[in-house]
Amino acid sequence: MKFQYLGTAAAEGIPAIFCQCENCEKIRKKGGKNIRTRSQAIINDDLLIDFNADSYIHFLNNNIDTSKIKYCLITHTHSDHFYPDDLNMRIPGFAHLKDNFPLVLYGSEIAGKAIEDELKTAIEQKAVSFTEVRENEPFFADGYKITPLKAIHDQNSGPLIYMIENNGKIILYAHDTGLFHESVWEYFKKVSPKFNFVSLDCTQAADEVMGYDAHMNLNDNLKIKTKMLELGYADENTVFVSNHFSHNGKAADYDSFKEIAEKHGVLTSYDGMILEI
Repeated sequence: MKFQYLGTAAAEGIPAIFCQCENCEKIRKKGGKNIRTRSQAIINDDLLIDFNADSYIHFLNNNIDTSKIKYCLITHTHSDHFYPDDLNMRIPGFAHLKDNFPLVLYGSEIAGKAIEDELKTAIEQKAVSFTEVRENEPFFADGYKITPLKAIHDQNSGPLIYMIENNGKIILYAHDTGLFHESVWEYFKKVSPKFNFVSLDCTQAADEVMGYDAHMNLNDNLKIKTKMLELGYADENTVFVSNHFSHNGKAADYDSFKEIAEKHGVLTSYDGMILEI
């Protein structure tokens, strides 16, 4: 299974669009992997995770053939993860597709209402379609088995994290969320997954203390890693990656965070990063 991070920042991007904080000024000068666009990922060539306002530049920068994208998982409706306007560009006339299938969007009931409101014409013209999914209820999309799980985040945005199985591999994509809800651990207890790859929200980077529960920092990532190892849901071969960074976090630049995280056996994401799972 090929997994690629297309964007790896929180809502403001890094450097944040209008910011002059110490982190942002340093990152502007350093460039390279320290520059982050809003979070998005793609699995193989056909399963997209989130569709934000940076999607177009992600596709250009990473030479993504969008005609191959069949499915898109929506984690929640905050605009740094869901920007539906550009999906209207799949409507015939805006796009001339040789294989004219609808792009299937999956998400919560709340996401579905937003999609139906924003993409009414695109749905009517079969440019996109929507399938509602429910927590702890697996569904299938071709060779993928996908299980939505409860996220600790703004509940008005219909937040979900996703367990994704393909070709004998299992990954967990956990953005945006705080420390996992108990229902997530109960589901893991029921199905006993053995994760090959775990991507964890690390919005507050290396901050020592979290002041809220809708996101995580590195300490929280390590708590989850330790618990998964203790319960047998991960082992020494499981790849853990911290992702979804805000400029407000301590050591938010790639170079500084990588130096800290690698001491704990955790990789640091960057825009364009590819992992063969």
